[in-house]
Amino acid sequence: MKDKSFHRLRVVDYYKTNWLKCIFNRFNLFKIISVCFVFLILISPFSFELPRAKAYENNDFVVGMECNYEPFNWQTASASSTAVSIGSAGWCDGYDVQISKIIANELNKKLVIKKIAWDGLQPALESGVINAVIAGMTNTSERQNGIDFTTPYYSSDLTVIVRKNSKPAEFSNIQQFTNYKLMAQKNTIYDDVIDQIKGVVHQTPKESYPLLVYALQNDETDGIVAEMPVAEGIIRSNHDLQVVKFIKNKGFQADTSVSIGLPKGTKNSSFFNQVQTALDKISLTKRKELMLQAVMGDSNVTTDSNFSPQTSGFIATSLWILQNNWPLFLYGTEITILLAILGTIFGFIIGLVLGLGNSVQVKSHDSLLKTICKYILNILIKFYVFVFRGTPMMIQAIFMFYVLRPVLYWEPLTAGLVVISINTGAYMSEIIRSGIQSVDSGQRLAAQSLGMTLPKQLRYIILPQAIRNSFPSIGNQFIVNIKDSCVLNVIGVVDLYFQSNSISGSVMLFAQTFLITCVIYLILTFVAQILLNFIERKIRLDGEIVSSMEYSA
Repeated sequence: MKDKSFHRLRVVDYYKTNWLKCIFNRFNLFKIISVCFVFLILISPFSFELPRAKAYENNDFVVGMECNYEPFNWQTASASSTAVSIGSAGWCDGYDVQISKIIANELNKKLVIKKIAWDGLQPALESGVINAVIAGMTNTSERQNGIDFTTPYYSSDLTVIVRKNSKPAEFSNIQQFTNYKLMAQKNTIYDDVIDQIKGVVHQTPKESYPLLVYALQNDETDGIVAEMPVAEGIIRSNHDLQVVKFIKNKGFQADTSVSIGLPKGTKNSSFFNQVQTALDKISLTKRKELMLQAVMGDSNVTTDSNFSPQTSGFIATSLWILQNNWPLFLYGTEITILLAILGTIFGFIIGLVLGLGNSVQVKSHDSLLKTICKYILNILIKFYVFVFRGTPMMIQAIFMFYVLRPVLYWEPLTAGLVVISINTGAYMSEIIRSGIQSVDSGQRLAAQSLGMTLPKQLRYIILPQAIRNSFPSIGNQFIVNIKDSCVLNVIGVVDLYFQSNSISGSVMLFAQTFLITCVIYLILTFVAQILLNFIERKIRLDGEIVSSMEYSA
């Protein structure tokens, strides 16, 4: 049998001339990713967001709203005479949109609608992402700490939505809800007023009304608190629900008016006065007319006279939602795939650099300066990994987007790509580090005996094997990114989850909408798993070829 060092020499020669083949033999991953990325852009009828020098131009009136709060604002897949484009995500319509149009015209500015989750509206206003919040927001003492409000632009009564034929449907006094379960939307005045009922079971609030409606229909709660226009829109889409009519002075005691929110510190400024003046020109009659049009003009379910979710099956309703909103689902899916692919690629590059740095060890013959540099490098890498593995990606997104935006002026999608890449890089660094450590130290010694420098050892010997050994974990991180990218909706990234949430808010059918979302996610992860398994088999095959060379006689 030949000497072992001779076989190691053959291994070194093989890696030196064929190390790329060891990873991508007969399967060029980079070409596949490039083709998929170009294909996504070509089939998309939309344009992805790109960074701009400013959050908005001087002639733009940028308004933030959920586009998920019927009849004040909702999202639709088709254009209309009243809807306003929200870019790649579709169109937004509703009472708030019409008020925004009138004010923008009075200001002689172009109206730009920014679709932002409810909890992200105030941070977006404070950081300059938007000029105003026109989203059915009530002026409260807590919100006044960060927002300057105009006078109210609409006011209505609060009510409770209950199931038809239930005992609460006969109530006329809020105190009759004693010992009953009630809930409302999180961080709203509707949740606060529940405590006016003595002995009520105040349940944990939910993020949106589609979730509240779903909870009510599934007996999780006995009633949900809402404004009358919102309640009327909900029962139009859900005939099994009913609005409770309270007698005078027996309902909730609260300020139900909604106002326009402007940046803190702008009160008495020319901009604030211009908005207030434009609002004052809208007569009370005009406001009521606009609200009536909004209440009667929405509900994707009820506008189709040939289809009723109340009489159709669960699957049939889901298919109907998909048929009428597929462009919104498509765009959300594209953004989710884009975030997952680019986040994993850039995260891998970051992880590779950090993994190499983390594998650097202090040696006895190192100089004092070299030793200090290695220690500092090691500490910085460990701190980076500790922070980004130890905090939720949602918190990282909020912090990085709103804190750095005044300096970087970036759009949500750009910030989302940076956040998911940095977060993935923290996990990838540990994956690469463990992969490097898994390489037999004997091969390193053999390479050193041949006079190979450290860069050549890494390039031809260590990294090819480390990546091959780590590939299952790298692939798993890609699948995780497909699913976890949904948390970026908190900064306004319009991914699949965010689109689904808006669609459910438009049709007020939560379970049916998210059945479609669940199927899409399953398809994405299933296809990704097939692709990753194929790549892994190719890599394993090349690894077996090299191993057979080493131990052959």
